[in-house]
Amino acid sequence: MQWRPPADADGLVLEVHAGVLELRARDDRPGTGIHVDLAAIDARGLSRTPLVRAMGGRVRTVADATAGLLGDAWMLALAGFEVTAFERSPAVARLCRDGLERAAGDPRIDRAALARLRFEESDACAALAPGSFDAVLVDPMFPPKRRASALPRKEVQVLRAAVGDDPDAVDLLAAARRAARVRAVVKRADDAPVLADAPSIQAEGRTVRFDVYLAAPAPEAAP
Repeated sequence: MQWRPPADADGLVLEVHAGVLELRARDDRPGTGIHVDLAAIDARGLSRTPLVRAMGGRVRTVADATAGLLGDAWMLALAGFEVTAFERSPAVARLCRDGLERAAGDPRIDRAALARLRFEESDACAALAPGSFDAVLVDPMFPPKRRASALPRKEVQVLRAAVGDDPDAVDLLAAARRAARVRAVVKRADDAPVLADAPSIQAEGRTVRFDVYLAAPAPEAAP
């Protein structure tokens, strides 16, 4: 029988198994849940990934407004960016903190990259100050794909059960655009509609794309 996730967070349990904090369905076996493991993230060909290409050449500081399991934030830190990751779900934030604590003692982890990654449990929509980062990444929960396909991977289904949809995604993008000095970047499924107006640039991958909204140039000071 095909595995199906709980409908909402009430069907999930957050507990430690073998020294790792995991989030799983109540009926699943311990050890089969989702967790943060920075060492398992594939960073091969990093500079050619759509995520890194979407940041362009002028960006140094990045806010990941929707941290999730820190996959994108960690890839950006590995690529040399100074990253602050925000997560508003208390359960997912606990996974992030546990993963970062374990990463601090993991010899496989790039120490310089780890030093470039900060984490904050807060709602980025309220926490992002105007002009506070070069770039802001927004990755709202994807809408269901329009074309027939397999179910999303288990990790995504459990996260959806934990955090639900993102009905304020448009507001979050507006906050991101105010906070971004250079560009705001939205991660979308390859067949999903744009979140707001037409993006300035798009960086496309096999299953996702990044819609880039360039910041308006600052007005010149009067003579």
